[in-house]
Amino acid sequence: MTCLRSARIGDTIKNLIMKRLFPTLSWLFVVFVLVVAAGCASNPNIEGARLDLRNKNYQRALDNINEALETEPGSAEALVLKGDIISEMLSQISDDDERAGYIGELASSYAQAVALDPQYLPHVTRQRSTLYSNEFVLAMEVYRDADQLGGRERSDRFKMAARHFRNASMMIPDSVSALINEAHAYYGAGEAQDAADAYEAAIALGHTDRELFIYLARTYELMALELADPEAQPIYQSQMIRSLELARKLYPEDEEIRKLLLNAYAVSEMTEEALPFFEQILSEEQDNQIYLYNYGTLLLKREDYEGAIELLQKAVRLDSSYVNALFNLGAAYVNHGVYVDHQYKAVEDSLQGNTGGLAAQEIARLENRKLILEQSKTELFGRAITHLESAKDLLEKDLADISGVCHALYLAYAQTNQRSRAEEANICARQ
Repeated sequence: MTCLRSARIGDTIKNLIMKRLFPTLSWLFVVFVLVVAAGCASNPNIEGARLDLRNKNYQRALDNINEALETEPGSAEALVLKGDIISEMLSQISDDDERAGYIGELASSYAQAVALDPQYLPHVTRQRSTLYSNEFVLAMEVYRDADQLGGRERSDRFKMAARHFRNASMMIPDSVSALINEAHAYYGAGEAQDAADAYEAAIALGHTDRELFIYLARTYELMALELADPEAQPIYQSQMIRSLELARKLYPEDEEIRKLLLNAYAVSEMTEEALPFFEQILSEEQDNQIYLYNYGTLLLKREDYEGAIELLQKAVRLDSSYVNALFNLGAAYVNHGVYVDHQYKAVEDSLQGNTGGLAAQEIARLENRKLILEQSKTELFGRAITHLESAKDLLEKDLADISGVCHALYLAYAQTNQRSRAEEANICARQ
């Protein structure tokens, strides 16, 4: 109950009293007013804090108001004054952590004051708006400075800008601009997790700018690539894909988002989740060797060798020097050949184990099946050798590691009874 409201109640009582005997009831009115006036006596610490604030003695003003709040923690007047004191003293605080701490106190004090007494809302809103502008402008100045620097100094300045943007957000928590710029600043500083958190917060507030999703996806990609613990990589790859899938729903025709999502799926282990997306855009990507390579590689992981071979062949036809596509095409032929070899051996085991119990017609069928499988196996390994040798030649020209392709060649040579070549490839694979 404020003094203004008490005075009005007093006036009402006075009006009621004057309808009765004047001398006795007038005395009652005087006593009531004195009681009300005594109840409205200002806290001396609050008055002291106001005087200190006028004299720009901010620390003593803050000490006074904190003492006032110890005795009256529910005083909206004191809470608003505390916010005002901190607001004016910020110009003298240069330490980033100290400044952020004071702004947090200010925001809390204003929020409590308005909750206790909504009449302070207009004042608090004006104060918050002014402080938001101040912090935002300061953050932009530091950000621009950071963009001109390099090395450690660049990183430190970007982090400083991010803190100022965070301070602005504390003044107006639903400010998307402050969150996005905070995220950009953390990204510039190389603080990937902080950047991702800020981007996610902006999205949670309903911001849907395409650049936001692209930056968020690249942040998660950065985190996945630079992590020392490989077991954590799938988590960030999954987060990257989630953000790009949401972006694709909002921007279905955006080429950059589609390419980023393709690449994200290609490097992830989310084969089953990726396949529907690759199937969906197949008709649009027939001339894109990278897409065909990635899709073919996914099918290879899924052990769909025929599907993988078809797509990887298309990729190689579009670019005969695409060494990754050549290698995986050779690998697909090798794996398909190994699969056929297992079938061949199963037929051979049936013939050897059941010769006496099989009808002549069944034996003839199995022999024919065995012959077909043997021919298919030889053909598959032969094609594998062709593509793997091409990949090996390209890798050697680039002085790249050829041990992986040599191992695949060893398997293919061995299966086609090329013993000397198999031995050479085996030596190469172990080097």
